[in-house]
Amino acid sequence: MRQKIKKHYIFIILMLLVTVVAVDASNISFGQPGSSDDPLVTISYVEKRIEQLKYYIDEKLGGGGTSNTEIQRLIEENEILKKQVGQLMTTSSGGGLEIVELRNGQKLICGAGTEIILRGGAAKAIVSSLGGLSDLTGGTDLVANQAIPANHLLLVPRDDGRGVYVENYAIFIVRGYYEVR
Repeated sequence: MRQKIKKHYIFIILMLLVTVVAVDASNISFGQPGSSDDPLVTISYVEKRIEQLKYYIDEKLGGGGTSNTEIQRLIEENEILKKQVGQLMTTSSGGGLEIVELRNGQKLICGAGTEIILRGGAAKAIVSSLGGLSDLTGGTDLVANQAIPANHLLLVPRDDGRGVYVENYAIFIVRGYYEVR
Protein backbone atom coordinates (compact mmCIF):
# COMPACT_ATOMS: atom_id res chain seq x y z
CA MET A 1 0.00 0.00 0.00
CA ARG A 2 2.87 2.32 0.72
CA GLN A 3 4.22 1.68 -2.75
CA LYS A 4 0.87 2.61 -4.26
CA ILE A 5 0.78 5.91 -2.33
CA LYS A 6 4.40 6.52 -3.25
CA LYS A 7 3.57 5.98 -6.95
CA HIS A 8 0.63 8.42 -6.66
CA TYR A 9 2.88 11.09 -5.12
CA ILE A 10 5.48 10.61 -7.83
CA PHE A 11 2.75 10.80 -10.47
CA ILE A 12 1.30 13.99 -8.92
CA ILE A 13 4.76 15.58 -8.64
CA LEU A 14 5.49 14.71 -12.29
CA MET A 15 2.15 16.17 -13.37
CA LEU A 16 2.88 19.38 -11.43
CA LEU A 17 6.31 19.65 -13.05
CA VAL A 18 4.80 19.13 -16.52
CA THR A 19 2.13 21.75 -15.79
CA VAL A 20 4.69 24.26 -14.52
CA VAL A 21 6.87 23.74 -17.62
CA ALA A 22 3.85 24.04 -19.94
CA VAL A 23 2.64 27.26 -18.30
CA ASP A 24 6.14 28.71 -18.35
CA ALA A 25 6.58 27.82 -22.03
CA SER A 26 3.29 29.50 -22.93
CA ASN A 27 4.56 32.75 -21.36
CA ILE A 28 7.53 32.97 -23.76
CA SER A 29 6.86 35.98 -25.98
CA PHE A 30 7.79 35.95 -29.62
CA GLY A 31 6.28 39.37 -30.14
CA GLN A 32 3.77 40.59 -32.65
CA PRO A 33 4.72 40.39 -36.32
CA GLY A 34 6.62 43.53 -37.33
CA SER A 35 7.50 44.50 -33.77
CA SER A 36 11.03 44.80 -32.43
CA ASP A 37 10.52 41.50 -30.56
CA ASP A 38 9.66 39.62 -33.75
CA PRO A 39 12.62 37.44 -34.81
CA LEU A 40 11.37 37.17 -38.42
CA VAL A 41 10.95 39.98 -40.93
CA THR A 42 8.21 39.97 -43.53
CA ILE A 43 8.45 41.36 -47.04
CA SER A 44 5.85 43.99 -46.20
CA TYR A 45 8.03 45.21 -43.32
CA VAL A 46 11.05 45.52 -45.60
CA GLU A 47 9.02 47.31 -48.29
CA LYS A 48 7.66 49.72 -45.67
CA ARG A 49 11.21 50.53 -44.51
CA ILE A 50 12.38 51.05 -48.10
CA GLU A 51 9.52 53.50 -48.71
CA GLN A 52 10.46 55.37 -45.53
CA LEU A 53 14.08 55.56 -46.71
CA LYS A 54 13.01 56.82 -50.17
CA TYR A 55 10.87 59.49 -48.54
CA TYR A 56 13.78 60.53 -46.31
CA ILE A 57 16.15 60.81 -49.29
CA ASP A 58 13.59 62.75 -51.33
CA GLU A 59 13.11 65.16 -48.43
CA LYS A 60 16.85 65.70 -48.05
CA LEU A 61 17.62 66.11 -51.74
CA GLY A 62 14.31 67.39 -53.05
CA GLY A 63 12.11 70.04 -51.58
CA GLY A 64 13.26 69.55 -48.02
CA GLY A 65 15.26 72.76 -47.91
CA THR A 66 18.46 71.50 -49.53
CA SER A 67 19.95 74.21 -51.71
CA ASN A 68 21.40 73.68 -55.15
CA THR A 69 24.85 74.58 -53.83
CA GLU A 70 24.62 71.84 -51.21
CA ILE A 71 23.51 69.33 -53.84
CA GLN A 72 26.42 70.45 -56.05
CA ARG A 73 28.81 70.02 -53.11
CA LEU A 74 27.52 66.49 -52.53
CA ILE A 75 28.00 65.68 -56.21
CA GLU A 76 31.57 67.03 -56.11
CA GLU A 77 32.36 65.01 -52.98
CA ASN A 78 30.99 61.94 -54.72
CA GLU A 79 33.25 62.59 -57.72
CA ILE A 80 36.27 63.01 -55.44
CA LEU A 81 35.47 59.71 -53.72
CA LYS A 82 35.06 57.98 -57.08
CA LYS A 83 38.46 59.30 -58.16
CA GLN A 84 40.11 58.15 -54.92
CA VAL A 85 38.58 54.67 -55.28
CA GLY A 86 39.81 54.59 -58.88
CA GLN A 87 43.29 55.55 -57.71
CA LEU A 88 43.28 52.79 -55.14
CA MET A 89 42.07 50.25 -57.67
CA THR A 90 44.62 51.17 -60.34
CA THR A 91 47.51 51.27 -57.93
CA SER A 92 49.14 47.88 -57.91
CA SER A 93 48.33 45.69 -54.96
CA GLY A 94 50.46 46.32 -51.90
CA GLY A 95 51.92 49.54 -53.34
CA GLY A 96 54.33 47.59 -55.53
CA LEU A 97 56.26 48.76 -58.53
CA GLU A 98 54.90 48.60 -62.07
CA ILE A 99 56.74 48.66 -65.38
CA VAL A 100 55.14 51.13 -67.80
CA GLU A 101 56.17 51.51 -71.43
CA LEU A 102 55.20 54.63 -73.41
CA ARG A 103 55.52 55.33 -77.14
CA ASN A 104 54.85 58.02 -79.74
CA GLY A 105 53.71 61.05 -77.76
CA GLN A 106 52.01 59.23 -74.90
CA LYS A 107 51.81 60.92 -71.50
CA LEU A 108 52.09 59.45 -68.03
CA ILE A 109 49.88 61.66 -65.82
CA CYS A 110 50.38 60.90 -62.13
CA GLY A 111 48.52 61.37 -58.88
CA ALA A 112 49.88 62.91 -55.70
CA GLY A 113 52.67 60.86 -54.14
CA THR A 114 53.42 58.80 -57.25
CA GLU A 115 57.06 57.82 -57.73
CA ILE A 116 58.62 57.53 -61.20
CA ILE A 117 62.01 56.22 -62.37
CA LEU A 118 63.02 56.47 -66.04
CA ARG A 119 64.82 53.19 -66.89
CA GLY A 120 65.29 53.59 -70.63
CA GLY A 121 64.56 55.93 -73.52
CA ALA A 122 63.88 59.64 -73.21
CA ALA A 123 61.09 61.68 -71.62
CA LYS A 124 60.30 65.25 -70.63
CA ALA A 125 58.56 66.75 -67.61
CA ILE A 126 54.94 67.88 -67.56
CA VAL A 127 54.41 70.44 -64.80
CA SER A 128 51.58 72.59 -63.47
CA SER A 129 51.27 76.23 -62.49
CA LEU A 130 52.05 75.16 -58.90
CA GLY A 131 55.43 73.64 -59.70
CA GLY A 132 57.33 70.81 -61.30
CA LEU A 133 58.41 67.28 -60.52
CA SER A 134 60.61 66.68 -57.48
CA ASP A 135 63.85 64.98 -58.48
CA LEU A 136 64.72 63.32 -55.19
CA THR A 137 67.98 61.87 -56.50
CA GLY A 138 69.30 65.15 -57.91
CA GLY A 139 67.73 67.36 -55.25
CA THR A 140 66.11 69.63 -57.85
CA ASP A 141 62.71 70.61 -59.17
CA LEU A 142 62.22 69.67 -62.83
CA VAL A 143 60.58 72.41 -64.93
CA ALA A 144 58.38 72.19 -68.03
CA ASN A 145 59.89 70.20 -70.92
CA GLN A 146 63.07 69.47 -68.98
CA ALA A 147 64.62 66.11 -69.86
CA ILE A 148 64.03 63.42 -67.25
CA PRO A 149 67.35 62.05 -66.00
CA ALA A 150 67.69 58.26 -66.22
CA ASN A 151 67.56 56.29 -62.97
CA HIS A 152 66.52 59.31 -60.86
CA LEU A 153 63.66 58.92 -58.39
CA LEU A 154 60.97 61.49 -59.18
CA LEU A 155 58.06 62.35 -56.90
CA VAL A 156 54.80 63.95 -58.02
CA PRO A 157 53.78 66.22 -55.12
CA ARG A 158 50.18 67.02 -56.15
CA ASP A 159 47.32 65.58 -58.15
CA ASP A 160 47.20 68.44 -60.66
CA GLY A 161 48.13 66.95 -64.02
CA ARG A 162 51.89 66.59 -63.56
CA GLY A 163 53.79 63.75 -65.16
CA VAL A 164 55.99 62.97 -68.14
CA TYR A 165 55.61 62.67 -71.90
CA VAL A 166 57.52 60.63 -74.43
CA GLU A 167 58.23 61.53 -78.05
CA ASN A 168 59.49 58.11 -79.23
CA TYR A 169 59.90 55.44 -76.51
CA ALA A 170 60.58 55.20 -72.79
CA ILE A 171 60.21 52.64 -70.04
CA PHE A 172 59.45 53.61 -66.44
CA ILE A 173 59.17 52.04 -63.02
CA VAL A 174 56.10 53.56 -61.34
CA ARG A 175 54.70 53.27 -57.83
CA GLY A 176 51.34 54.95 -57.23
CA TYR A 177 48.40 56.21 -59.24
CA TYR A 178 48.87 57.07 -62.91
CA GLU A 179 47.03 57.31 -66.20
CA VAL A 180 48.47 56.77 -69.65
CA ARG A 181 47.06 59.25 -72.17
